[in-house]
Amino acid sequence: MKTLNNETADVGIGTMIILIAIILVATVAAIMLLYSTGELQQKATITAKDAPSKVTTNIVIDSVFGDRLNSTEPGLQPGIQGISIRIKPEVGTISMDLRQIIITKMSSSENVVLNYSNTSGTVNSFSASTVRDEDGSFSADAPVLNSGDLVDIEFHTLDYTKPILIPRQIITLSLNQERGASANLELTAPNSFGNDRFVKLYP
Repeated sequence: MKTLNNETADVGIGTMIILIAIILVATVAAIMLLYSTGELQQKATITAKDAPSKVTTNIVIDSVFGDRLNSTEPGLQPGIQGISIRIKPEVGTISMDLRQIIITKMSSSENVVLNYSNTSGTVNSFSASTVRDEDGSFSADAPVLNSGDLVDIEFHTLDYTKPILIPRQIITLSLNQERGASANLELTAPNSFGNDRFVKLYP
C-alpha cells in the first residue's frame, strides 16, 4: 500500500498562524498609537490654553517706598517698619487675583513667605489698596487687577524693634504669580534715612 505525504496543509497552517500574529501585533500597535495620539492632543490643548495666560500675565513694579512709622510706637523709628510696592498689570494682561500671589522676602538672616490678607496687621501677610481702579473690579475681599489698574501692596513688621530694613541693608523681594513670570527686586537701603518718614527704595 502506497502512502502519500501532503505537506501543503502544514505550510498553509503555519502561514495562517504567522498572519494572525502579525494582525494581532498590528492591532496592539494601532491601539497604542491611538492612545498616545489622544493623550498628546489633550496635553497640546491644555498647553495652548495656558500659554497665552503665561505670556500675557506680568506684573510691573512701578515704585517701592519704605515707611518708618509703626502704629504701635509713636515717632519715627531708626529702621523701616513697612514696605509699599506700587504695581500694575502689564499692557494686555488678563485679570490677576492677588490672593494667588506669594511674596518671598529674603535677607542674609531670614526667608519669609507672605500671603494676601484682607486685613492688615496679620503675621506673614500683605494687604493691598487701590490707587486707580476705573472699572471698580478691586476690593479687599476680591482683589482682582485688570489692565489699567494701579495697586499698592503693603506689609509691615509687627515688632517695631525688628525693622524690615536698616541703613545699608539689602533684601530681595520676589512676587510669584499663579501664572506668568515672577517679579524679582533687590532693595538696598541708603546709608542714612535722615528725618524722612518715607524712604524711596525703587527705582
